[in-house]
Amino acid sequence: MAQNRTLNLTAVRPEDAVVLHVLDSCAATEALTRAPAGPFADIGTGAGYPGIPLSVLTGRTAELVESTKKKAEFLQEVVGRLCLNATVRPLRAEELAVDHAGSYAAVTARAVARLASLVELAAPLLAMNGSLICLKGAPSQEELRAADAAAPLCGMGPGQLWPVSVPGLDAARVLVIYQRTGGGIAKLPRRPGMAQSRPLA
Repeated sequence: MAQNRTLNLTAVRPEDAVVLHVLDSCAATEALTRAPAGPFADIGTGAGYPGIPLSVLTGRTAELVESTKKKAEFLQEVVGRLCLNATVRPLRAEELAVDHAGSYAAVTARAVARLASLVELAAPLLAMNGSLICLKGAPSQEELRAADAAAPLCGMGPGQLWPVSVPGLDAARVLVIYQRTGGGIAKLPRRPGMAQSRPLA
């Protein structure tokens, strides 16, 4: 709890964390299981969600991508203490893609950015046929259309919506899943921050 106050890992009250963080993360288990074999990257992982629960449940190697230095240091301590099958990458997704292009069977993202930005950030990280799995509340039609417009530019297929239920939570939850199809005309990765400040669509 002291670390949360210092690092601002989450605004969720401790009594709500199991539902709002752990069980919410677990909603993507089936989607990750269906992705091709191999490691996955959890971009903007923050306190390790959904990457840590999904790694534990699926047995896949997770790379926890967190550019905030203090949060990354906290994650490194957690990974070491719990002997998790995970590596902490204290980088932005765009920086990771420079040396690890096409290295991941899947990319996960939860409460990080709008879908069009996530499509761009994930595309260069994904192997062919790899999956981007976005955990969302209720994305608007505008957000979905923008992401579907950005997807072919990045070599990604259109988004598929998977409604999911989270035990103990009444709010809407959906997975939006994109697949790496190859090609794409956008030169990726762009400079850090461009995907959010000047999205392709």
